Amino acid sequence: MNVPILDLGRVRQRIASQLDERWRRILDQSSFILGPEVRELEAAFAAYLGVAACAGLANGTDALILGLRALGMAPGDEVIVPAFSFFATAEAVVLLGGKVVFADVDPETLNLDPRDAAARVTDRTVGIIGVHLYGRPFDVDALLALCERRGLWLLEDAAQAHGARWKGTRVGGFGQLAAWSFYPTKNLGCFGDGGAVTGNDRDLVERVRSYGNHGQTSRYTHTAIGTNSRLDSLQAAVLNCRLALLDEDNARRGEIACRYHGAFAGVGDLRLLPDGPDVKSVYHQFTVRTERRDELMAHLKDRGIASAVHYPSPLHHQPALAGLVDASDGELPVATAAAREVLCLPVFPELTNEEVEAVSAAVRGFFGA
Repeated sequence: MNVPILDLGRVRQRIASQLDERWRRILDQSSFILGPEVRELEAAFAAYLGVAACAGLANGTDALILGLRALGMAPGDEVIVPAFSFFATAEAVVLLGGKVVFADVDPETLNLDPRDAAARVTDRTVGIIGVHLYGRPFDVDALLALCERRGLWLLEDAAQAHGARWKGTRVGGFGQLAAWSFYPTKNLGCFGDGGAVTGNDRDLVERVRSYGNHGQTSRYTHTAIGTNSRLDSLQAAVLNCRLALLDEDNARRGEIACRYHGAFAGVGDLRLLPDGPDVKSVYHQFTVRTERRDELMAHLKDRGIASAVHYPSPLHHQPALAGLVDASDGELPVATAAAREVLCLPVFPELTNEEVEAVSAAVRGFFGA
């Protein structure tokens, strides 16, 4: 049995007839840019999250960059970022001339550690980017309290957390803004690049929308220097099809995760990321930790089972950031250790129970369980 880490062909089969109808309509109307499908998605995604507004963009990285611009981040401003995340989280700050200040992550959840973040706030700090890593919300209450206490804004990097909940409320409206990716691997993904910014401040979200459309407030009236970052209608159509299935898909991810939790309890040195009482994860990734990560990955590959490492390097080790950040392994020990230990197993909704059992058996077999 070959078990992929993700199979987009299975996704396509589930939405094929509806998607073909939507794409045919787009082609007939030639409504490729900022058309009805985009407006439908923006309204539906905002309603799904329970937030005031949503602006579709070309990708998740632009969502971070334009969100930071809308929040007023200026060159030289310090922004606290978790040291364990995808590169774009820090890259967006650097591209706007800001100074990235890395904070370590919690040893259990691998989300930003609020206490470490608090210790790194200075008079030059303007905000915090919190990442809902692997689909598991960060400690929203702690970071909001820190931001209120120190007069900072909070930007949610929600690229992996479509539908995740903190204390019963979906993420995406806790910070001043939230940045989303619709990359094909995401829980809500399209068949190309796509992104969005959401929030409860309509003016802020509209500012992002304007920045993403060359700074226009009306056609050929440019009130700011913007860029070209527009979600196209063909991708919005994919997302409209998949949004209707998102809760069902997330529930299936949770069911697979539950099976893994049962199978891996007490096995070898495997450590699983916990879900506290305030958290409802959507399991964008099912991540285990082991000091034998590379051996386990090779063992699974030999048995036709795909796995992935998210992420093999903490951000402060990235060559592009050399000289731009002040950090060492000693200051960020949890992030550094996590990069050596994490392994992500197949968890996509179309995975069959037989495939889940094959993954579980292979992992247990590696540890002799």
